[in-house]
Amino acid sequence: MPSEPKLDGCRGDADTMTTISLATELARHFDTHFRVLILDNEVTVDAFVTDPPLPWARLTAQDRVYRIGEGYPTRLTAAEADREELNWDKVSNAVICEALSGLDETIDLTAFGNNAGQGLPLAEALPVPLRAKHGVITYGSSLPERPAYEAAGYGYFCPRSDLVAYLIDAAEAAGRPPALVFINTIEHNEQNYHTPWSGR
Repeated sequence: MPSEPKLDGCRGDADTMTTISLATELARHFDTHFRVLILDNEVTVDAFVTDPPLPWARLTAQDRVYRIGEGYPTRLTAAEADREELNWDKVSNAVICEALSGLDETIDLTAFGNNAGQGLPLAEALPVPLRAKHGVITYGSSLPERPAYEAAGYGYFCPRSDLVAYLIDAAEAAGRPPALVFINTIEHNEQNYHTPWSGR
């Protein structure tokens, strides 16, 4: 039976963590857009495909700093979503949490996939003032962890399949077109993924 992806916690050595500005990185590429940061399992990407497709970028950690990778931004088509599922990244919760701790209101929306509760420590890394207005928790079919998210200050919850409609409405209200930026939060590899890996 395949092993489950292993995640480390959000506590890191402060002396070795890099000051990260996701806000600066996103503004550099999407300065006129309604910027939506999605933190989720890469196999969920097809839930965010629209017609016409939305601007899309994948963030990966480079020397412990999250940056938009080579070949991005692009458009999130169905074909791109299929490719993203096998575009595996090394995942460190400590590095993700450090990046989240530096966010501000220039990121219009930050969406966390619950993933059987694995999204909770990441959601707790978002600055408290941003959680109610700029945070959303998504899930597959149910969210038993909802009380914990509510206690952390989150107030909006929706099935993953409803996130695109929600963010499009929010972008229209803000008067800016939406752009999606993604961080993979569950590490897959050839030992724990159900599809054979052909390599990068």
